[in-house]
Parts: sequence; C-alpha cells; structure tokens
Amino acid sequence: MGRIRLSDIAEAAGVSTASVSNALNHKMGINPEKAEEIRRLAAQMGYLVAEEDKRKCMRFIVYKKHGKVVMDTAFFAQLFEGVQDECRRLSCDLIINHVRAGDDVSRLTDMPLLVLATEMDHGDLDPFRNVGHPVLLLDSDFRYEPFSNVTIDNCEAGYMAAKHLVAMGHRKIGFLDSALTFNNMEDRFAGFSQALAEHGLSPFSRVKLEPTVEGANRDMRAYLVKKPDLPTAFFAGNDIIAVGVSMALKKAGYRLPGDLSIIGMDDMPMCQVVEPTLSTIRVDKQRLGSTAVARLLQMMDGQTQVQRTRLGVGVIERDSVLSL
Repeated sequence: MGRIRLSDIAEAAGVSTASVSNALNHKMGINPEKAEEIRRLAAQMGYLVAEEDKRKCMRFIVYKKHGKVVMDTAFFAQLFEGVQDECRRLSCDLIINHVRAGDDVSRLTDMPLLVLATEMDHGDLDPFRNVGHPVLLLDSDFRYEPFSNVTIDNCEAGYMAAKHLVAMGHRKIGFLDSALTFNNMEDRFAGFSQALAEHGLSPFSRVKLEPTVEGANRDMRAYLVKKPDLPTAFFAGNDIIAVGVSMALKKAGYRLPGDLSIIGMDDMPMCQVVEPTLSTIRVDKQRLGSTAVARLLQMMDGQTQVQRTRLGVGVIERDSVLSL
C-alpha cells in the first residue's frame, strides 16, 4: 500500500480532509468524540503525522464553582493574557473551555489540561484524575494531591501584609476574609497569622464577606450595624474586598486611613483610582499564566514528577495605611 493521505482517512471516516487535519492536530472545529475516532482510524491505517504538523496543543479549562471569585476582573484578564501570549510564543495551540461545577468534563480530557483551580476544592478534582494526559492546576495549591501546580505564594503574601502593618505601628490587626472558602484565602490567612504570632499577636478579628465589591460593601455595612470593636488596620484577602469594605467604612463615617488602615492583595488597577489609593500585595498575573504554560509543556515533554511552583509577591505602599 502506498503512502496514506489525509484524503484516504477522510474517505474512510466519512468526513472532510479539513476535519481530519483538525482531529490529528488537536484543533477546534470538530466534535471531540469524532476527533478521537479519526485519530484511532488514522493509527490503524498506518498514517504518521509529519513532524512539521505535530504542533503541540493544550486545553485551558476555566472552572467556576460559583463564579464569585473567577470573574471578569483585571486579575483574570491579565492571567489569561499571560497564558495566551506564552502559547503563541511557544507555538502551542490553545483551546479554552468554560466549565461549571457539575458539568460533564469527560469529553474535555482528550489532551493535556491547564485547569484554573481558583474556586475548586478536593472533590472538584475527581474528574481530572487518571485522565491519561498531563494535568496542571493553576492558581490553587492542593498540597496533598498528586497534581503539579503553579500559584502565587499566598502564605508569603499574608505574611508580608501582616509584617508591613506591624512595621507601621499597628497591633490590633484584623483579616477581611471571603465568605466562600477557597485555598488561596486560607493560605493568606495562615501566613498572616504566622507573622502576627512572631510579634506576640493574634488576628484581632476575621470578618467573612462576599468576595465581590457589592457583596463586601453590603456585608460590611451589616457588620458595622452591630457596632463591633474595630482594629486599627485590616488585611483584605483581595483588592475587591478591600474596595467594597472601604466604601462601607466611609459611608459609616470612618476616615481612611485616619480611623482605620487597609492593605489589599493582587495590585489590581482599581487600587490607584480609589480614595485613598490602596496599599496592596503585588502579584505578577501575566507571569503566573506564562509560567503555567511553560511548566505544562515540560510535562508534555516527559517531566512528569509532581512540582509545586509558587511565585513571589511584594508590598506596594500607597495611601491607605497610616503610620502610628
């Protein structure tokens, strides 16, 4: 038999040659089940993809459990940009799928997976176990799970925020937490608590709020109605919570930072347009995305040992923290 051509496979599969090309190169434009059928048929017919056609491909799964953390914000826009730019730079095709909790993802596990795991818990990982392709978790650190990941060093972030507030003279320091539990926030609180403990302190309060600007504003206003004893400073688990809480405090008559200081987390553009401008913990969002792509490509090349990569952070001082 002569050399097998795409047209031969297309005739045998009852599809177009374009569909065969898409299937063999793991590109969009064809049903995943049909693509797998075409690849099996091509292998049976003895077809070998030319080296120049063997472009690498990965699937980026944007997983939303509730969608109140993974939203259309500058943080995720910059992270996604980092993913896409690195794929272009390294000539890797990228397929993006948005998934909700409970969706059947079995049809999406046909190639290496980059999974945005921000809102995931341990049970949400089950569909991605033993899928036969490399899987990398992005933006969440599951320490006791057999998955490689790339994350911010969230413990370091909380630690640095607390150290900064202590250095500015604060001793009564609270934590503005998410009412929706997720790994990153827990790690930030752990680092925050560790730093305070090193100075003989403990968290003054831990206020749980919806992690949206509107929700944090609403929940903080409800909290203030109870007339709680307030700290002199808060570390907010992210900038969105910090902005919502700042709005509620100012509405209630508190002066920022005169009556109460706040430091946020993520260094989003909103930090520089609110009043006062928000001190925060800087995160390189684009580097987070590009590092994840580079690491998954290493895994695709055979480096399968589980690795947990944490990117460093830094304090950005603006006007929302008062020196006592």
